[in-house]
Amino acid sequence: MLDFTLNKHLLKIIIVPLFLLTFTQPIYSQLKSIVYDFDGLDIGESDLPEGDYALGDLSYEVSPSPLSPEDMIGDRVLKLNLNWSSGMGGFGRGISRYIEFDPTNDRLNFFLYNPSSNNQDALLDVILTDDDDQDHVFNYSQDDEWHKVVTISVGSTWQLVSIPLNQFTDANTGGNSNFDIAFSQNKGMLLTAELKFQKQNPTVSNATFYVDMICFSDGTLLSGNSELDLPSKNNSDYCMLGAFQQELSGQEDLIPSHFESLFPNGSGKKIKYVNYFHDWSIDGSTTANNIPGMEVQNLLTNGYTPVITWEPMFKGYGRLDPVQPRLSNIINGDYDSYIDAVANKLKSFNDTIIIRLMHEFEGDWYSWSLFQNNHDPGQYITAYRKVVDRFRQLGATKVKWMWCVNSDYAPYESYNYVVNAYPGNNYIDIVATDIYNNHFPVNSPYWKSFRMQTAETYYYLSKHFPQKPLFICEVGCRERLNNESTNSESKGAWYQRMDKELQSNYHNVRALIFFNANPDQNWLINSSAFALQSLTNNVWNDPYYFPTNLIGIPEQPNLSAGLQVYPNPAKGMVTVRYPAESENSISLTVLNTLGQTIYQEKIKSIQQAYSTQINFNTFGEGIYIVTLTENTSHDSKTINRRESRKVIVY
Repeated sequence: MLDFTLNKHLLKIIIVPLFLLTFTQPIYSQLKSIVYDFDGLDIGESDLPEGDYALGDLSYEVSPSPLSPEDMIGDRVLKLNLNWSSGMGGFGRGISRYIEFDPTNDRLNFFLYNPSSNNQDALLDVILTDDDDQDHVFNYSQDDEWHKVVTISVGSTWQLVSIPLNQFTDANTGGNSNFDIAFSQNKGMLLTAELKFQKQNPTVSNATFYVDMICFSDGTLLSGNSELDLPSKNNSDYCMLGAFQQELSGQEDLIPSHFESLFPNGSGKKIKYVNYFHDWSIDGSTTANNIPGMEVQNLLTNGYTPVITWEPMFKGYGRLDPVQPRLSNIINGDYDSYIDAVANKLKSFNDTIIIRLMHEFEGDWYSWSLFQNNHDPGQYITAYRKVVDRFRQLGATKVKWMWCVNSDYAPYESYNYVVNAYPGNNYIDIVATDIYNNHFPVNSPYWKSFRMQTAETYYYLSKHFPQKPLFICEVGCRERLNNESTNSESKGAWYQRMDKELQSNYHNVRALIFFNANPDQNWLINSSAFALQSLTNNVWNDPYYFPTNLIGIPEQPNLSAGLQVYPNPAKGMVTVRYPAESENSISLTVLNTLGQTIYQEKIKSIQQAYSTQINFNTFGEGIYIVTLTENTSHDSKTINRRESRKVIVY
């Protein structure tokens, strides 16, 4: 890896040994956002789908990788041709996206191949522009332009260029001179990212460079045994499967058999999760009266976990028709009796049911979206919490709550930052995202790699809510259109790459639920024989998706009461939390399987929720018992209130 450090006008190139890179890698390093990875684009394509542009002597086209394929690089890259008529040429993308940057830790990365045939170093001015005046247009006198000059020698392989954002310098007098690109605090967008090449060797008439995987990372870009390998998953990682497909209302319990029958007979494999959509009315009225039925019990009886996508929607009316419920209706109590009726019905099943309530709220296509409700995430949180509270008050405690975002924002505005609409750990059991290649525009959809489409929402969910299981609750890939190039990446190849990414960059995903339907694009998993065969080979036949000795959702903290110990199973740091205040003395102990005390802590009293972290790596793999004892005196007697939790450490 080339790590560039700029000291005024002096450029120093530091080559970081692999062992040092691995040792110093931050714990939470991960892929954050992708500018371009070029996977799935047409070979020979020079009009890329999102905001690309060329400057000066440079022209470009999507090309097969000039070197042996590598998992990090993929099979397609961007070929940059420089004719050097003026001595300068550039490639860039107009991005116009909010990205929650931390300039003290984040990096811009890209891979560059500078063949020896060029006979010259690659001298690049790497440029980022931000939108300080928030008018979505770069203006030199109003916005910041950030520069970093780097040099890459000729070589025989790809070289990773990784630049800390805090090493970019403000190169103009406009803007506020702060690298403050972010959703939060109403800050500005990242407008453009650009690579501008300068001619180095006056005797050379042209040059050809190759670039790939232009991206941002939180800390060092993760990789495997080499910089060209994808990062490795943990031994304990897994990803269970699920499905949605259209069935008649009340017959959603037929989904598993219909979906599983698409795969080879005799495998004995079953999906775990069954997603289906449940509107508040389906009889053409505007009265909320649609109550779940025996399809729920049938799914539970047959070993499946229902994921009920519960939509405040009246079937038969447009999604945004004024008659559809808004968040204010829920908050004001207009549907309390209906919510209570559903809660009472679901608690009668006495087994785990997941409700995905008011999903994809950062889009503009649902009546509960932030766009349709005064751009106010607080209103969404209040409505969500009210529904959960009513369920709990009625004893529907087996219900688990899923909070699900979409990987596409619409509109792309700062109020739509999903983290700001999180109802809170007390109200959410599972966080999730929906991944499609690709919704927009419907008539001529862009082709995006699974890696590119998943990066940002996966980052926000895993970074901000690491204690929650992370699901992909809808996933779909369209088939290629008849007018698209025959050398384009196929749907089957997209599935193959998806599998690699789920076991590397996105190894925290614990469920993959297919959207096996055909509403506006052909999302059917068997839309072609090759697509189904690829899914069979790369997912259905992989034990990664059929873990043994696991039952659905891993144990998670109940943040409303009692002693919580999470994550569990765990590797490394474990949080121990006791949410109650107490004026009594508290003691915390950890015992191994031999009954030996290996950790102990005593606290006289706690005035707020008690929380500590214990590094179980120091104890080794095994099973441990965490016990919290509260000693209280009553009528001259000492009474011990004790709670224990088993922790599995791998």
